[in-house]
Amino acid sequence: MKKIDNYLETLQCEETSNMTFHVDSPHGKKKKVLRAQYPTEDNHIDIIRKRLMIDFDGVIHDYTDGWNDGKITGGLIPGSAEAIEILRQDYEIVIFTTRAAPPEEEEGQSNTEQVKAVSDWLKQQGVYFDKITGEKLGAIAYIDDKGIRFEGNWKYVLDKINEIQNTREGSNTV
Repeated sequence: MKKIDNYLETLQCEETSNMTFHVDSPHGKKKKVLRAQYPTEDNHIDIIRKRLMIDFDGVIHDYTDGWNDGKITGGLIPGSAEAIEILRQDYEIVIFTTRAAPPEEEEGQSNTEQVKAVSDWLKQQGVYFDKITGEKLGAIAYIDDKGIRFEGNWKYVLDKINEIQNTREGSNTV
């Protein structure tokens, strides 16, 4: 564990926020990953206390047409723009979406077009945001349509997954 900590500390100290480095993917391919810029130790807690992470698909965008080859064709979920407008007064609003993460199937494919499409859609709908990311950042809360709140035990989590699975497919269990 000490070697990993030293390696990560070295990366964090030596790299700038715009550098990329290669990591092994679970599929045995090397992937380029943009290194996130992390806050300094002295302002880290304040940033986390002032940030909300809000999922895009299913929370702001209704996602009625599903992925649809990456095209954003659905509408705005009623009340989302107004709620975010209220929240932005006290919080940094970070939209998180897997659309901002590089696709797994094609190494090196850029996510720039997807991030631009999400940004353009949000602006057209009048939805305020500070950032768009595909990465889980420190935050006071995560607003996500597919999240399961951990209630202190894994039985609860397994029950919730079974409930979701049963609703979608019938009677499969975990």
